[in-house]
Amino acid sequence: MSMEHPNLHLVKPRSGKNSMSTADILREEIAQFRNWRCHHDEAFNQHFIKLQVWQVERLKRTHANLLADSRYCAATQFFLTEMYGGLDLTELANEVERALPLASKLLPDSVLRTSGIALELNSLTGELDQRMTEILFEELKVEDITNETYCDAYRRTSHQEARYRQLELVSQLGLGLDRYVRSRVIYATFKLAIRPAHMAGLGGLYDFLEKGFAVMRPMGSAAEFIHRFADVERNISDKILQSHPEPFA
Repeated sequence: MSMEHPNLHLVKPRSGKNSMSTADILREEIAQFRNWRCHHDEAFNQHFIKLQVWQVERLKRTHANLLADSRYCAATQFFLTEMYGGLDLTELANEVERALPLASKLLPDSVLRTSGIALELNSLTGELDQRMTEILFEELKVEDITNETYCDAYRRTSHQEARYRQLELVSQLGLGLDRYVRSRVIYATFKLAIRPAHMAGLGGLYDFLEKGFAVMRPMGSAAEFIHRFADVERNISDKILQSHPEPFA
């Protein structure tokens, strides 16, 4: 049983995306990103960054075995620092808003849909992290984040489904990038778009996707990596929500 605190704002997963077009998904996630409090409250933003730095360091400790494995090091870094740890989408959001019709013509829809997954993951992670920031620094009045204060804020913040959705998106993103980089047709189409995409002002989006493809390509298959990463994080989430005394052990 999760130990949720009553009368607190819990972040819940959004639904209904299956019926949306890829372009609409991208627009919705960018709108969510634009509404983040950290974009217009500098003091809050500093606390938000402090939380994200703490989380990335925790993730590095937890997944030190993956970082030490030459097969998985680059992919682990990509997920920890650019996705699961929080991605700054400011420039990418500007690009997509300005040139989404061109992106839809230049890039395969399957690749753009993977971008939508990345943006949804970023948006959900940002919502959870913003609520965590409010609890840690405004309600609990902490100065330095500890395992104990982090877990307390996590329980107050989390609707368990939202955390599971976060991990589901991590898996979908990794497996999607892996699948498309191994499709000769899709990957060839993507590679041919490099010059037109940059000329159209979509260099940031293209480069982000290319980096994702690059870290997946050498692995042979990303399934084992994705499952190992997600299973560990799901176990930690369950332990925190169940008030386990050593959730990160």
